[in-house]
Amino acid sequence: MAGESSSIIADNSAATRAPATFTSPNGTVLTFQSAGNHLSSWLQTIGHTPEYSMEDVLPEGYVPPSLSKKAAKKAAQGDANAYAGPPPGSMRVCTVNLPFYGPIRSTPWANKALAKQSASFEAVKVLHKHGEVDDNFQATPLRPKKKRDTKGTKSKCHDTWEIKKAVIRDQLPRPTGGVGHGQYDYQTTPEFWSTCPPFNPRSLHASILQLSPAGEGKYDHPECRMMCMLTSRPLPVFKNSSEVEVRMAVGEQPPLCATMRVINGGKMDTFYSGKLDQALVFTEKLMRAELQKVFRTDLRKVKWLLLPLRREYVPPTKEELVTGKSASLKLDDISWKEVDAVTDGALTLPFTFDDYHALKREIVDSLATAPSEMSRRSYILDVRRDLHPLSSHPDFPDKTICDILKEGNVTLPQLTEPSQPILEVSPVNLAKTGSYISTAAMAAVERPRQFLVPEFEHRHCIPASVFRTCTVIPYFIFHLESMLIAEEMSAKEFNSILDPELALQAITAAEGLNVPRWTYERLEILGDTLLKFITTLHFYLLGGGADSEVDMNKVWQDRHMLISNRTLTANAVKQGLVKYIRNKKFKVKEWTPRDWELDLPPGQFTPKKAMPTSFDGPESRTLGDKVIADIIEAIIGASYVHNKDLDNVIAILHNLMVPLNLFKTWDDVKHVLPPPKAEEPKNPVVPAYISFFKKASYEVLGYKFKDNKKFEDAFSLSPAQQTKKIRERYKMMGNALLDLYVIELLMDTYPDEGPASLSVMKLSRTTEGLRCALAVELGMPDLIIDGDDHSRSELKRATHFMQKAKAQADENLNESEQGGVHYWEEVVISRVNGSILEILFGAIFDDCNFSLEPTQKIFSERVAPFLAKYCRGSNGFDPHPKAMLTRWMQKKGCQFWNLTAEGPKLNQGVVTCHDKEIARECAFTQHVTIRHVCLAALKRLRDENYIEEICNCPSFKKVIPDDEKIFGKNGI
Repeated sequence: MAGESSSIIADNSAATRAPATFTSPNGTVLTFQSAGNHLSSWLQTIGHTPEYSMEDVLPEGYVPPSLSKKAAKKAAQGDANAYAGPPPGSMRVCTVNLPFYGPIRSTPWANKALAKQSASFEAVKVLHKHGEVDDNFQATPLRPKKKRDTKGTKSKCHDTWEIKKAVIRDQLPRPTGGVGHGQYDYQTTPEFWSTCPPFNPRSLHASILQLSPAGEGKYDHPECRMMCMLTSRPLPVFKNSSEVEVRMAVGEQPPLCATMRVINGGKMDTFYSGKLDQALVFTEKLMRAELQKVFRTDLRKVKWLLLPLRREYVPPTKEELVTGKSASLKLDDISWKEVDAVTDGALTLPFTFDDYHALKREIVDSLATAPSEMSRRSYILDVRRDLHPLSSHPDFPDKTICDILKEGNVTLPQLTEPSQPILEVSPVNLAKTGSYISTAAMAAVERPRQFLVPEFEHRHCIPASVFRTCTVIPYFIFHLESMLIAEEMSAKEFNSILDPELALQAITAAEGLNVPRWTYERLEILGDTLLKFITTLHFYLLGGGADSEVDMNKVWQDRHMLISNRTLTANAVKQGLVKYIRNKKFKVKEWTPRDWELDLPPGQFTPKKAMPTSFDGPESRTLGDKVIADIIEAIIGASYVHNKDLDNVIAILHNLMVPLNLFKTWDDVKHVLPPPKAEEPKNPVVPAYISFFKKASYEVLGYKFKDNKKFEDAFSLSPAQQTKKIRERYKMMGNALLDLYVIELLMDTYPDEGPASLSVMKLSRTTEGLRCALAVELGMPDLIIDGDDHSRSELKRATHFMQKAKAQADENLNESEQGGVHYWEEVVISRVNGSILEILFGAIFDDCNFSLEPTQKIFSERVAPFLAKYCRGSNGFDPHPKAMLTRWMQKKGCQFWNLTAEGPKLNQGVVTCHDKEIARECAFTQHVTIRHVCLAALKRLRDENYIEEICNCPSFKKVIPDDEKIFGKNGI
């Protein structure tokens, strides 16, 4: 191996060759770009992480150039700032340490990235030679990693779930590329632009732009001018609404948010007398000033133009637009006087610095700038008559204002008027430095200020209010184009069911926009629940309703086949939806307007990267299967949010190729099953004390059953198999209903809550323990019939302890006046109490011929107040002790710990860390056992700091920042 490596390095010609390829016997091509994924996949299967090392080598016979005089002088003086990079003329060689086969070295390359790819390429060829990968370069390890029992932090209650999934895993579509990631097209150009004809003075459509720089929805900002955007066709986002909000984000961690209200201004009157040419010149000068680049375009290519509206223009309110008032924009609404000043006048004009009153008039809505096109500009705040050029600088009292200005610009002209007032200004933030959005995010007193001499400055032709609004144009156009792409997806794939704003939110991944409430994650939680509900209903009806003979395991498997992430991903890829997903961050410094070109002087070379056009094809990007599946669920959620119409959800599912062949609309659902036969209800044998209930005419929680048998089946504990099957199917349907109502309630109650907190709240409101508490609260155990003495005794005991826990919780609530006490978490769960509410909801849903109104009424009147009183509110972290222990151990960096909980009757939980027993607790139910043992482990490991004595993990952290703030010392 060493001999081979030395010969490789000696061959310096490899440094100048193009990356090689290798073709396997079946024709699969291995490239530099794909080798890394194949190597990582093989290393994962054997349980190793890749180890790369890099070195610099000089080609054989290479003679380094002599040092320059300056570099030689620095080297002789031992200057610490002397060049310390790789030797000039050296190449990069990467070595990857391959388990079982030793180090594999790359050929020399000019940079580290190519050297690393080369090493991976050579390593995969070695693996192929030894049979470690097949002819498709998929891992077939000769010594695979031994699978360990991974149930360290899982209890045996997950076993049934894992077994069910394993049965159908092989029937699901394969992950993309074998590892769940693939290369997909990324549509960056809306088709709308390519369909827009050249501008015609007789066919111009206006859109009114109104900026809210803080994103709070207040569009009457006094410093930002409303603008008119002209297009040759009306924007398609106005199909169903006269206005939309385009949301923009600037920066990271956290981003600054702003919104642009876009109002349909209708078709404009004819632009006579060269007005359209004026609009083009105005737009060109504006964009050159905003982007500090020499752009140009012409009316045959350009797709949008910008013009300022008069300061007095008042747009229609949202309420007026809803009632049908038109925002028809007139030619007189445009500030043609300011347009004339920009197109026909000078780019900059000097200030009248020797006349205070004239200067005071000139600074109104003006920008201060140097007398050149590509210079820095400032917003003028005031004229300071109390200062003059030779005054002490307000921020640097030991220097004059002129002294400070000369430090930044040594070429200042000679001062002619020492007594002139001073301009107090604030520097402009262009788009590349955050735009006016970043300026507005600062309080006025915190914004940077400067003091300028009017004699040395000029007044820019573009008004400051126009300039402020248009600093966000790059962000606005990017997000508007994303909305246009989302609208095109809605029109092409889903018959325009989706609202443009919600469609954009549904296809925006978190990696593309770091604003959780604007990405797909909230909608994905709702869509996942809707998908579960509709598919559950489908299989409920497919089996013939509650009396079906189909095995419930088969029903579960068939449903999971439809809703699994793999199925959703495969359907999305097949349908061509992946290209619409937005997962790339906006790079404002690289943005240029479409169909514009650089205005370069003759002889200057054009840049290598072509300017974007309206006809650009898709780009390529890497995307994970999980993200694709989640976004498909978000699209389902987006179809429901706007008007909560299940017809839209069903239509979306049909378009997504989910085989719901029993119904196409919600109204079809009630006609799937044949009408029930009229039968006299059988009188079950019941104890005497329950006979009073028979007089209630089969009514519960305000709902009167039409079919008495459904009521009896719902509350029967009969051991008959048919009754058990009916209850199981009712439970399946009721579970899906309750989940839907819970997530609807949460999304309405917490419209701005992040996805993590929303998910935690949903999980805490759908536990079996909570439904036990709800059943007891609503008196459900009293309605049970057909139970034997043992089951009734157990039910009575569980009900007693739940009522006792509630009484204690109510006492605490009265004392502290605080909610959020999950009292059911300390009580033994009764399987009957835990399922009766789901069974009841399923039975009512069936009995009322699949109308949602009765169950929604019960949920709103009986369940929702209980959840509001006793459930915790928004919180980003799961407060369960197991979740707290897991998070804390992850923060500490300890990787060798275990949690086990075993039954069957008296459950025993044990937490171990580095093979030492930390805590051991017992309880009658598994969830109480896990809760108690995790509390005990947290107390010993965290509060008593025992982990410091036993943990020797390389990643162990002795101190965690904000430990008490994040996890709480007393919050357990």
